[in-house]
Amino acid sequence: MSIDCDSEFVSLLTEHQHLLGDYMFSLMPNHPDIRDVLQEVNIWLWENRGSFELGTNFKAWAFQVARYRILKEKRRLRRHNWLVLDGDITEMLSGGDDQTPAQLEDRREALRHCLEKLHPDERSLLRARYASETNLERYAADSGQRPGTLRVALHRLRSALRRCIEQRMASEPM
Repeated sequence: MSIDCDSEFVSLLTEHQHLLGDYMFSLMPNHPDIRDVLQEVNIWLWENRGSFELGTNFKAWAFQVARYRILKEKRRLRRHNWLVLDGDITEMLSGGDDQTPAQLEDRREALRHCLEKLHPDERSLLRARYASETNLERYAADSGQRPGTLRVALHRLRSALRRCIEQRMASEPM
């Protein structure tokens, strides 16, 4: 890449920095090191700027890099037993690459609303799966249920939450 191309790349990176940061924060809310992860994405983007074709969609390219870096970070956190939302929930919250920060917050609010509508047992299952260190097999043993039954229930709950969020987003101006 020439110097002119480098300056154009810097302009694109600077122009999209706020959106990139908001996107990454939406995928890993409350992660203590998210700014470091964002910096790693910026470094990767700069070091690989030669693979970006000027004139194409920089935002889509940068968001895709960020998504892969977030997935890598989630794998690292799982190895260290940190709470990590699975890909379905993350994708549901992210809603795609062209979401504004306000739209992402609207999706999070829709998720909160939809979670409140669930039966307490369903919320308990979701908390056990996503907000505790107890694995599904342990929760199944403690609740007297089979792990396979709980996996099916979790799949249904994620589908119901996805539908609820989509309906809420479509029906209510936030």
